[in-house]
Amino acid sequence: VTFGNHDDESGMSREELLDLLKTLPGNLSTSTEGVSGVTNYVLTVASSADANKDAAVLYFFDSHSYTKDEELKHYDWIKPDQISWYTTCSNGFAAANGGKKLPSMAFFHIPLPEYNEAVSNENAQMMGYRGEAACSPKINSGLFAAMRSQGDIVATFVGHDHINDYLVNWRSIALCYGRYTGGGTVYNHIPGGNGARVIELTEGSRSFHTYIRIAGGRIINEI
Repeated sequence: VTFGNHDDESGMSREELLDLLKTLPGNLSTSTEGVSGVTNYVLTVASSADANKDAAVLYFFDSHSYTKDEELKHYDWIKPDQISWYTTCSNGFAAANGGKKLPSMAFFHIPLPEYNEAVSNENAQMMGYRGEAACSPKINSGLFAAMRSQGDIVATFVGHDHINDYLVNWRSIALCYGRYTGGGTVYNHIPGGNGARVIELTEGSRSFHTYIRIAGGRIINEI
């Protein structure tokens, strides 16, 4: 689990919610001390040939909720210390892997401004449904640039916008949405109804297989 803008609006803090999550069977969510937000953490995927060797890295970022900047009054953004934490981790995994970057993915709730930049380019490759503009922060704090510079991130995955489930290939990083999975809200009218994005990693390469599984089992948008 990684937190977004609504999680702590119903009487429990992010810290209390994480403590609750940690009591659930199978939970892998945790926190990194000294980094802005609560759900910033890393999970590694072991090699199928050697369980003691990392084959891929999954980064989770707390994308916060709403900025306290009175001039902007909009969604908050991932902070410089979170980006620094990511690059430090990325360099550490590369050093442990003989200097070679491990294929990595990043998960956070609120999409980056690059999601809108990508779909506005007529040459960008896109698959899926786009029912609204990405509700991203008005400030670009540089996470995408850091990921490009590090060269390890294959794809990012976000939620936030209920009627988007697309994937767009942008500057060698796939910018992806999940699929609306929740109950009744003020807007949940994505065609086909509830579903979830499934991700299958390909060991040893910067590639992956993904699709949307609709409630009931039908598969769409396989790529």
